[in-house]
Amino acid sequence: MALESVDRFLLAPDSKALWELFHENSKTSRHERHPTYPTHPSNQTIVRAMARLRRVKPYTDMAKVVLPKEFPHSSSTLDAALLRRTTARAFGAGPIGLAQLAKILQMSYGVSRENDETPFPRPFRIIPSGGALYPLELYVEARRVEGLERGLYHYDPEDHSLDLLRAGAADADVDGFFVQSDLASTATAIVYVTAIFYRSTFKYGDRGYRFVLIEAGHLVQNAALTALDLGLDVAPIGGYFDRDVDRYLAFDGVDESTVYVVLLGQPHATAEEG
Repeated sequence: MALESVDRFLLAPDSKALWELFHENSKTSRHERHPTYPTHPSNQTIVRAMARLRRVKPYTDMAKVVLPKEFPHSSSTLDAALLRRTTARAFGAGPIGLAQLAKILQMSYGVSRENDETPFPRPFRIIPSGGALYPLELYVEARRVEGLERGLYHYDPEDHSLDLLRAGAADADVDGFFVQSDLASTATAIVYVTAIFYRSTFKYGDRGYRFVLIEAGHLVQNAALTALDLGLDVAPIGGYFDRDVDRYLAFDGVDESTVYVVLLGQPHATAEEG
């Protein structure tokens, strides 16, 4: 086949390509009606709706672990952290500290401003969020974290604590949830970035789904830079089997699902990075 024919084949529009449908459907239009309201709502209407939505997923019947608020000091400049950012190919066997994990969570999705004296119904977080709606939730599988029982936890950013969901070793083959199962098996902690989509889509419709994914990218970059600054290694992971992970976290995979994963651990002496 001639090169020109190959190019035409590769560039031909494919009406079945889901990424094209997603991108087209999530474009902002001046002419489409609002996804939730019969007419475009005022800011006051949106704020009232936000006040009715949960800001953090509640686990009120679970034991809470209060996280340290005194964090290890930064060891480098922002420039140095950005230039040093790499993806781990393996992790060392040693544990990470609870204060290290606490700082990663805080700098990834923690509260940065309370907004108590304003009409805005929720605190601001440390990263940008479309409409300040914060549709993400964080779950932590602690394997070797000093001062923290092994188990599965949910991060509550508003009181900077962990809800203990499941104590002890994982009751499923968690490593097998990942395409790179060997890498996951060496991780000291796994952070699952999940989304409750309606928190964003009630206002933005399909565009809100795009905002969810953008926000997850902001969060994981913060986690990676913070972890590396603490002397840890990190691997942002998109290669996981969604249904397995969602079942493990007790999600339906539709209204709530996992959108990104972060592996954390100590540096491996012979690991290649890239």
